[in-house]
Amino acid sequence: MEVVSSDKRQATRKALLSAAKELVFEKGHDRISVQEITSCARVATGTYYNYFDSKQDIFYAVADDMKDEMARALDDSRAIIKDPAMLVSVTLKYYFYQTIDNDDWREFTHCVGLGDLPLQQSSEQCLEDIQRGIKAGRFRVDDIHFTQNLVTGMVSHVSREIQKGRIGRNAVEFAIRSILQMLGLPDLVSKALTQTPLPPIAAPKRARRASQTSSDITSITEYSSAKKTL
Repeated sequence: MEVVSSDKRQATRKALLSAAKELVFEKGHDRISVQEITSCARVATGTYYNYFDSKQDIFYAVADDMKDEMARALDDSRAIIKDPAMLVSVTLKYYFYQTIDNDDWREFTHCVGLGDLPLQQSSEQCLEDIQRGIKAGRFRVDDIHFTQNLVTGMVSHVSREIQKGRIGRNAVEFAIRSILQMLGLPDLVSKALTQTPLPPIAAPKRARRASQTSSDITSITEYSSAKKTL
């Protein structure tokens, strides 16, 4: 029995994810088959089932991969932020703006029936950010895990409301300010943090066809200066 190396497995999985993503953008998920995905990825059809049990499984995996890519784009900026409260503010604003402005995320999740999937940081990272703020004396909370659940739940709700078109950019600052106050920051401090300009962060995006005329947003600073609303 052939033993497949970890690197080869990762490369094959990445090829399958890339193929599924591009085919969805081109044809929609209902119009593609597992065979088309494997053909595009240049692997045998049977290989697909070493990684995924069904066609829908790969769409969840692509969405997770897109979220991971967005998280990596934020990592460098997060690493240089010393203030735990500013770290939370920047992270929240980044994900809310990605939910509003990332056309690839919105298009893909809508096409594959995952329109209610919230775009946010991991629960583990959220908990770490809260713990960091408490240790620094920046946050005041009675129950860390309960507070983390409240924050995660609120972010999920706001993200879904954005995706449904019920709220837009104007609601983002209010949501972030409310979360910072939930963590124990005074209103004036939370408002100042929320209004602080964000650092430039490259936004992951796929290559667009030359015929496309819409401008691509490539950094958080462009998000913060944009005038459009949903």
